Amino acid sequence: MAKRSSKKEYARLRADSGQHRRILAVTVILAIAAFVPVVLRLYHLMVSSYDEYSLLALRNQTRTTAVTADRGTIYDRNMNILAASVSVENIYLDPHELKQSKADIPEIAQKLGALLELDPAVIEKKAKDLTKRYQLVKDRVGEDIASQIRAYINENGISGIHLEPNSQRSYPYGTLASQVIGFTNASNTGSEGIEAAYNSYLEGSAGKVITTKGNNEMDMPYSYEKYVQSQKGNDLILTLDTTVQACLEKQMQAAIDRYDVQNGAFGMVMNVKTGEILAMATLGGYDPNQYLEIADPDTALELEQLRLQDNEVYQRALGEARLKQWRNRCLSDGYEPGSTFKVLTMAAALDSGAITLETSFHCSGSEHIPGRAQLLHCWRSTGHGAQKTPQALQNSCNLAFAHIALKLGGERFYDYIQRFGVTEKTGIDLYGESKGVFFDKELVVNTDKWGTASLTSGSFGQTFKLTPIQLVRAIAAVVNGGYLLEPYIVSEVVDGDGNTVLKQEPTVIRQVISEETSKTMCQLLTSVVTEGTAKNASVAGYSIGGKTGTSEKIDIFDENGQRVLDKIVSFVGVAPMDNPEYIVLVALDTPSRQTGIYISGGVMAAPTVGAVMADILPYLGVEQTFSQGDAAGQTVIVDDLTGMTPKEAEKLLKEKSLTSRTVGEGQTVTGQIPAPGQVISGNSQVLLYLGEELPTDSVTVPDFIGMNRQQAADAATGLGLYILVAGNTDLSPNVTVTAQSVPPGDAVAPGTTIRLEFADTKAAD
Repeated sequence: MAKRSSKKEYARLRADSGQHRRILAVTVILAIAAFVPVVLRLYHLMVSSYDEYSLLALRNQTRTTAVTADRGTIYDRNMNILAASVSVENIYLDPHELKQSKADIPEIAQKLGALLELDPAVIEKKAKDLTKRYQLVKDRVGEDIASQIRAYINENGISGIHLEPNSQRSYPYGTLASQVIGFTNASNTGSEGIEAAYNSYLEGSAGKVITTKGNNEMDMPYSYEKYVQSQKGNDLILTLDTTVQACLEKQMQAAIDRYDVQNGAFGMVMNVKTGEILAMATLGGYDPNQYLEIADPDTALELEQLRLQDNEVYQRALGEARLKQWRNRCLSDGYEPGSTFKVLTMAAALDSGAITLETSFHCSGSEHIPGRAQLLHCWRSTGHGAQKTPQALQNSCNLAFAHIALKLGGERFYDYIQRFGVTEKTGIDLYGESKGVFFDKELVVNTDKWGTASLTSGSFGQTFKLTPIQLVRAIAAVVNGGYLLEPYIVSEVVDGDGNTVLKQEPTVIRQVISEETSKTMCQLLTSVVTEGTAKNASVAGYSIGGKTGTSEKIDIFDENGQRVLDKIVSFVGVAPMDNPEYIVLVALDTPSRQTGIYISGGVMAAPTVGAVMADILPYLGVEQTFSQGDAAGQTVIVDDLTGMTPKEAEKLLKEKSLTSRTVGEGQTVTGQIPAPGQVISGNSQVLLYLGEELPTDSVTVPDFIGMNRQQAADAATGLGLYILVAGNTDLSPNVTVTAQSVPPGDAVAPGTTIRLEFADTKAAD
């Protein structure tokens, strides 16, 4: 019985042991099952995603403050600074410091608000916000204001107002070449012009300061600080010349004022041998130091009135106005070139042998051209009569050029146009270049199907658009031996150690016409100024060549849907023509019809370019040359003759093609009119005072506008003034004064020289 009982106990114990093992096994399995995800999670956190979570931890424990890098400096070709980074400071508050120091927050807010021109209530709110220890009040504060804030802190022993260094772009020349240089935005990134095109070279590398932080972004005691120094960007040296740029803009603005030009002007100066841009301007411009402000006062007033009426419409109009003033029209805006394009047509025809200098044409004022439905009119309604090739260009005869295009043929015409680069971008190193809009080849070549309208209109620059830079580059190829160049405006990029990072050299794309054809075209372009429609571009002592242009603006309509016949008048000038070096384009967009002055390139744009040439050629080292007996056209700087005998003074004056008259009975010159250093015309008379007192009464400058040469000379002589003749030198009743260097009514000393600009107000095209 006992034996049977022990067996039962053994069986029971054995069953319990198996159950315990099963329970243990399940427990182990469950434990493993529960632990595996933990292990996997730990692996994910500590191994596979270590970098990610380390970075997050670092961000939670540290504050990183960016240190803005100084952008590289932009220089002109003579190392004048056009754009540079200047030191400024960010003003920020530490609310915890302000609280701990028991600072008078309302008083601080009032003081900072007055200095920084901010709302004190906004500053006070930031000063009391304890969620952050860095509350930016204003960034990029100038040194003058920053110094006043620093003095205020020191005088009052304030803890919690801080200043940190930053940099800001400065443009010392203001509006000069603003669309070319561009500007940087609030992030110190180039947004327009060279600042944008060369941003990767200019921007440098930003630095940073890393410090540890605790709760509420409070700095931790005994924390570490790591400083990564910023690296200044590379410097740029431009082909631009600030003096040439200033001369171009000055004369363009004078033309805008003189002819009441409604839509501004654009122009440029380029070296025809290298493609270097010496000047490029679009008026009106803006000041890149305040690039968000509207520079034109009339536009600004209109916008202000609009803001009071409809803010949404105002914001849209404001954006459009900003884009307009930032726009570089020389690169981005296509326009109808008009007769300036005839230079390319004639060069192509002569180079291909389609015409010679002896080819004859006849202009009756209008003609039915084969393959053209509409009657073609010349700008001169009475016609030019019989003429040969040189006269066709001098007269800018549309009918002659239509026949030149027919002789050239559509295939050759289009081929030359392509080779002149009219259908492609120039590749200039600036953003925003477009390529204009030229005819499809089929329209020009397949005259059997499409007629000759596109071919003939294209020959004299109508019904298509190209950009100013395209036209200037193409005409430069006509006069420089036939070589099409790639224009450029940055000549060199230099790093902080003075090493050259990038250097641009003249790039010849292809030869378009022969050197012989180029020489012939130089002679013809010179004759346009000496004998043709561009006499108003004459500059004494310089050989100027070029071509006038007057074109209607395409697709301009008024509010009633009627086509508006607004015009762009232009002139492309080249000098010196015996060895062409510089090309100047000026275009005036929509001169007013209310001035009473005939609207044409010859009347308005040619004298403007002539004035630019007169300013820049002496500066650029181009010497004046005069033919024998042409002393009246020379300009002479009067020497200091005091202390000389009358004979000595007379001899010196004679050598400079000047005459003299003595006043008094002394033995030496004690005074003279004009004064030493004055610039006068050759053959002028100098008054030598021999012991007599010089007159001290001032002279009132008369209004010379509208006078011819003789009338102006008589008026000046009668007042003891000298005149310096500029522009058209023809002795014609139509050649009158259009501008004077000293305004009418000004009081000047006797012997003062007044520069008078003469132009033929009847010149056309």
